Amino acid sequence: MNKKYLFNEQFGFFRQWSNKSYSVFNSIKRVVLIGVLPLTYSLLAMPVATFGQSDTVTVSKNVDINEVVVNANRKASTYSELTRVVRVVSRDELGTLQATSLQEILERVASVDIRQRGVHGVQADINFRGGTFDQTLVLLNGVNISDPQTGHHSMNIPISIESILRIEILQGPGAREFGQGAFAGAINIITEPEKQNNIQPSIFVGNYGLVKTSLSSNFGTERFRTFIATSHDRSDGYIQNTDFASSNIYLHSTLKSRAGKFSLFAGYQDKGFGSNSFYTAKYPNQFEATKSLLGGVEYQKEFNQFKFDFNAYYRMHQDRFELFRNNPAVWYTDHNYHKTDVYGVKPTLQFANNLSKTLLGAELRREEILSNKLGDSLANPIEVWGEDNQFYYKGGSRNMLNFFLSETLYLGNFIVAGGLQYSFNNSFDNILTWGGDVSYLLNQNLRFFSSVNRTFRTPTYTDLYYEGATNIGNPNLNPEFATTYEFGTKYSSKLISAQLAGFYRKGEDIIDWVKGAADTKWRTVNYTDLSTYGVDFSTRFNLEELTPLVKTISVNYSYLTSDTVGGDLDSYYVLDFLKHNLTVNFNHKITNQFSFSWSARYQDRNGQYADVAGVMVDYPSSWLFDTRLTYERGMVKVFVDASNIFDTKYVDIANVQQPGRWLGAGIVLKIGL
Repeated sequence: MNKKYLFNEQFGFFRQWSNKSYSVFNSIKRVVLIGVLPLTYSLLAMPVATFGQSDTVTVSKNVDINEVVVNANRKASTYSELTRVVRVVSRDELGTLQATSLQEILERVASVDIRQRGVHGVQADINFRGGTFDQTLVLLNGVNISDPQTGHHSMNIPISIESILRIEILQGPGAREFGQGAFAGAINIITEPEKQNNIQPSIFVGNYGLVKTSLSSNFGTERFRTFIATSHDRSDGYIQNTDFASSNIYLHSTLKSRAGKFSLFAGYQDKGFGSNSFYTAKYPNQFEATKSLLGGVEYQKEFNQFKFDFNAYYRMHQDRFELFRNNPAVWYTDHNYHKTDVYGVKPTLQFANNLSKTLLGAELRREEILSNKLGDSLANPIEVWGEDNQFYYKGGSRNMLNFFLSETLYLGNFIVAGGLQYSFNNSFDNILTWGGDVSYLLNQNLRFFSSVNRTFRTPTYTDLYYEGATNIGNPNLNPEFATTYEFGTKYSSKLISAQLAGFYRKGEDIIDWVKGAADTKWRTVNYTDLSTYGVDFSTRFNLEELTPLVKTISVNYSYLTSDTVGGDLDSYYVLDFLKHNLTVNFNHKITNQFSFSWSARYQDRNGQYADVAGVMVDYPSSWLFDTRLTYERGMVKVFVDASNIFDTKYVDIANVQQPGRWLGAGIVLKIGL
């Protein structure tokens, strides 16, 4: 739906993605300059002290723009830069995508490698540019919610698609802005109450007993707004032991006052699922149950050319993993129980003028774990919450204090930016990360950019301590490091937007699970020096004004290759990446009420895996096609989905067979209050 937004005729300066302090754009301290609305947005810089929600902006004109908030301060002397690549998925685009989970959305909109074990949001690993799932940072409203136990749990987020305002996808490293974890990329999921009071029920049903229900509502006054949503998903499973059930509840409230802006978000998820061969094909009858509780508060205050921001957050994650769901082996004595708690505070101060912008801040973060498998021995066992006669016998904690500083200079058509972050960690040596960007505006449509960034990641508790039937951790691991060089160009016009970027990442002491020919278990080591080369290309054609039949066409493609320096050991993770990753999306308008969209994906994965017989096999390449037919009129939206319509057999993870053709239909009502 188009909305009226403010537009400054002199500067054409839009800023949905910087008016929230927790956005990736504002976290990296850029603002977006748009002549048209492109498919792939990028980080931009702003040399003036104007911020979203200002009560003093001057308005010159109204225009129709999809999901764009305008900064129309006539005093702004605005420059722009495109030095990093960020893909933004708006709420309107979420409604047109043929997807029923966050993981499926990410797979369709960008060159991201989503390795699903369980569909419909059950379990997935997110990999950027040949990195592993532990090298991706996940944020919710700017809060780092990545799990310190393992990246396998980072996407256990208590939200449904209906809760999401937009998604920001940062391609490449972000350690100088976010600290450890943003090694190969970052994802920021944004929620926010809508301005209109409404209630929105929805239901989706499909093959294999699939039922997805949700109920959400926006309500309040102009100054105080609240969004609340609840959802429940279940399925009998497409093959044996792939059934699942998941429940979420989520709330986000905002309060605007003379003292500043206050925000609160909180959510809880309870999920259980059959895990057929998820982590080893040797024992396929696995089961996992997880619980996740998270929340955060934020305070913002603007004064003169300064902006102060303070965030505090908490995340708890509890996991029960059963190697045998039933009929356990005689040697199997107990399930795995884990609980992680993460606490953090993050104050920042920003100063901006016409010539430069300065940001400085700090983050104090504490990560704790209780487990019967991971960590050091506890003096006294602690009972597992919600489980009878089960105890945590091990645990650990680590404290991190990060200081960061960034500076951006505006030199005609050039933008030069640099920053650094110094990290104190009581478990590892102190670490300095840094980076620099430069961009040059050649003309109104074409820009060139380049950057170099140093990044790192500390080991997870699984890397350090896990010991199981087929794996053993290493408590002596060190952090892994990489230096990434990136360069590229971007073009945007009314009909076409495109970007081409190349990168080289030199990794050092990369953490990997490896095994020799005579070994019986995979073990973690700082084994590999890994050089990764890649090219990203994306383009979008906005054709709605030219033809009534096609609204948009988008194409995303990436190519990756790598060289390793190590030894003759087999690698479990770092060499399994998508060598070729192609996604093509069409969105057709049939009538005013009917639309049709389809997505085609080609994936060619590098690497091999041992099948159930122990024979090493190559990952098969695959073409996947998904479609959605939608009818929308007034407050009613009805749609029919067909996923993997040609029933292609494929795997994302070794021996975890993905579903074939899956049909479903849904209805969404949006009722004004």
